[in-house]
Amino acid sequence: MEAPRSFAREWSAQSLPLAVGGVLKLRLCELWLLLLGSSLNATFLPHEEDVDFINEYVNLHNELRGDVIPRGSNLRFMTWDVALSRTARAWGKRCVFEHNIYLEDVQMVHPKFYGIGENMWVGPENEFTASIAIRSWHAEKKMYNFENGSCSGDCSNYVQLVWDNSYKVGCAVTPCSRIGHIIHAAIFICNYAPGGTLTRRPYEPGIFCTRCGRHDKCTDFLCSNADRDQAIYYRFWYPKWEMPRPILCDPLCTFILLLRIICFMLCVITVLIVQSQFPNILLEQQMIFTPEESEAENEEEEKQKEKKEKEEIEMEIMEMEEEKEEREEEEEEEEEEEDEEKKEEEETQKEKM
Repeated sequence: MEAPRSFAREWSAQSLPLAVGGVLKLRLCELWLLLLGSSLNATFLPHEEDVDFINEYVNLHNELRGDVIPRGSNLRFMTWDVALSRTARAWGKRCVFEHNIYLEDVQMVHPKFYGIGENMWVGPENEFTASIAIRSWHAEKKMYNFENGSCSGDCSNYVQLVWDNSYKVGCAVTPCSRIGHIIHAAIFICNYAPGGTLTRRPYEPGIFCTRCGRHDKCTDFLCSNADRDQAIYYRFWYPKWEMPRPILCDPLCTFILLLRIICFMLCVITVLIVQSQFPNILLEQQMIFTPEESEAENEEEEKQKEKKEKEEIEMEIMEMEEEKEEREEEEEEEEEEEDEEKKEEEETQKEKM
């Protein structure tokens, strides 16, 4: 009994007699699938300004902050900040699991705040979710002793997560080919303003919202303030150290660009007006010569030089001839004078005799 043919073998046998056009179409389809796969991989991670992504991590931050144990009396409500998310993205592009070196510098990570807080998470790209990363920071609570404010291990991420004064957060996730031993990694960074420290307990325990500010109100067990929580979109601000820099044009750039265009148009209009009023105006000849033109000019210059030298020689000869004629005339005059003197002497002698 004959064994049944496999599907792959049967398909390949049918594809053998493909024409050149069919092969070309097949190659184009393969290229399309590769590009489609790369684009899907590139867009797998959310953009830092994706609304759903922002809502996910901001809401989770507020949920965990409002559910702290012991209860917090002065934790602030968190809202999104675009500058912090741009800083997170810019540092994430370096693909290093190290804290940002510019966090304490003025206007290096934010146009308004300095002393920024930062939490980082690294893992496989296909396993990333904002919830997994943020809850891993919250899990450091096990190593934090709230009574004496000490850590039995690394609990800095948890302390920053529940830091009472922080009210702005911006996060970004960046794909990296490799970070440490993780291939096809994702690095998730959240920046906080104001940042937290390990110098004191992260918040004051007590009944929630009992130690909020004078103009604050209680939202989800947290202290919120409409003015403080207002979103500011820093349109023309990006970290100075970000490489490659985003292409943008601020108002000064726009003004200079418009000024150059206006000046160019005025120059063109001026030239057209001058040409219309003075059609026979002489224009400067183009000072670019071909090798043949330069050789011809050199020959012409040599001829002119030789001609000038000949003219100078002829002039010298003419001057010498004129001088010679003048000398001959002077000699003739002297001879005539001598002859006259001799005649006069002879006449005087004759008279005496």
